[in-house]
Amino acid sequence: MKQHTVRYLLALGLSAALITPVSASGDTLISRSYLEDTYRPRLSAVVRDSVELASQPLLNAALSGMDRYFTGAAGAWRTTLGFTAQGSDKGDALTLASGAGLFWTSGTGILSSGVLVDATAGRELVVGGALTAGHRYIADGEAKVSVTAAAQWLAEGTWRTDPGGGEVRPRLPFTDVPAGAWYYDAVEFAYERGTIDGTGDGSTFSPDMTTSRAMFVMILYHEAGSPSVSGGTRFSDVPSGIWYEDAVTWAANNHIVNGYNATTFAPNDPMTREQTAVILYGFAKYRGLDVSASAGLDGFADGADTDGWAQEGMRWAVAAGIFQGNNEKKLLPQKETTRAEAAGILMNYCQKVSG
Repeated sequence: MKQHTVRYLLALGLSAALITPVSASGDTLISRSYLEDTYRPRLSAVVRDSVELASQPLLNAALSGMDRYFTGAAGAWRTTLGFTAQGSDKGDALTLASGAGLFWTSGTGILSSGVLVDATAGRELVVGGALTAGHRYIADGEAKVSVTAAAQWLAEGTWRTDPGGGEVRPRLPFTDVPAGAWYYDAVEFAYERGTIDGTGDGSTFSPDMTTSRAMFVMILYHEAGSPSVSGGTRFSDVPSGIWYEDAVTWAANNHIVNGYNATTFAPNDPMTREQTAVILYGFAKYRGLDVSASAGLDGFADGADTDGWAQEGMRWAVAAGIFQGNNEKKLLPQKETTRAEAAGILMNYCQKVSG
């Protein structure tokens, strides 16, 4: 670089000398046409060559750094210096090189490998965690995101997308959950998390079956990681050794459920939507989440049908986006919750509240 700079300065000095007048008459040693047609193009070439030679090492270093991603990669890697808007379909995969940035705009994505630092929330997103719309992430090492619903996002740094290359997820074993059903994604989400089991011999899900109180508490027990439980239940209608005993005991001990009274849980009673909201509200508090959000129910045609004891939980569930009402602007607080609906409520809770 130094020798090219010297050549450039010498050339400038020479040009100054060449055009310096040597007599009062203004005559110069060389003609104007020589300066314009011959000398200036040669000088420009010297400067251009100097700049190119000086910048080549930087270019080589950048290309070398990219080679480790592009050479032999399974997809087409891209490197962008600023955030660029992109979109992905369900089943696609997005892979980020270490240090790459990602701004998740909409849709559903699950981190399937590596670690993403959620710069918006100030925490790490680990494998199995869902990306949150409006959050910015930074890849701590190479990280892969599986797109589970059509998504929009922006990325910077080095990254690639693999259409149809999302993680191969377990095929649902349920013969009564057809692809394209409105609840398919929710059932798949719950099944992958191990929170909802099948019915009968396990080959059916029974999406239209009413969710019992015992079933719903078992869902949350699985979502919490099936923690160990000591001691027996206080409810006289929960037999010792029955499949839901630990779940009900855990939920009661942690103030997630209260029962109808001190000794009655009614495990086989159907879960109404307002009961679901109240129990989820208790579960969120158990997990230490912020439950301060609250929304009015008067915007729903049947908001007043929510019982007084369920008002606080339902207001929170509406504010959190777990319950949004149907096309008729009804909450249906007294409606019994089907297993398909329970899966959808769980997915809403995980994606909009727990992250």
